[in-house]
Amino acid sequence: MNNCEVQNTTILVIHEIYGINNHIKDICNNLKESGFTVICPNLLGKTENFCYEDENKAYRHFVDMIGFEFAADQIITLAKELRSSSSNFYILGFSIGATIAWLCSKYNRLFDGVIGFYGSRIRDYLEVIPQCETLLFFPMKEKSFDPDIIINKLNTKNMTQIIQVEGVHGFTDQSTPYYDQASSEYCYQEMFDFILKQNHKKRNKRKLNNQS
Repeated sequence: MNNCEVQNTTILVIHEIYGINNHIKDICNNLKESGFTVICPNLLGKTENFCYEDENKAYRHFVDMIGFEFAADQIITLAKELRSSSSNFYILGFSIGATIAWLCSKYNRLFDGVIGFYGSRIRDYLEVIPQCETLLFFPMKEKSFDPDIIINKLNTKNMTQIIQVEGVHGFTDQSTPYYDQASSEYCYQEMFDFILKQNHKKRNKRKLNNQS
């Protein structure tokens, strides 16, 4: 991917309940190496991150001390500050980060695209109507719900594309036994194609407006 294809493209990365751990750092570094500008805010406050063994503790900390709506408000405030300096602006979330990204999709003209990986709690916010192109990835299996039921409901929404792949929750994380290399690589390629497609559409629209 050359610099022209990602020029002036900023990606706001939203972490999981564990915080900015090695998995999220790897995601950010790979995006930077591809030429994107990457911003990854810490939503956990003074707590830097949790280890995987403390999953329940990490989840309770997020639910009790932060919450989805408050986190989304924080991200929207930051996004409004960043929007003016970013020609192309996307939000990318993983797990709870994907649900937060989904909540942010309802804000008109703030993001050029929203991308979410295994946002299981999206099922609690099905009333959201995205105002920009949205790409969601789900695994075949989730321990707490049936992905097919949620996907069928999401497929009725405009501007929403769903991709389901083999694997379980966390299939992009190489630090866990849930990692699925084939599904992860496939989804990342789909994500890059999605971003480039939106950038291309926006560039063509700008050209047409300049010609009129």
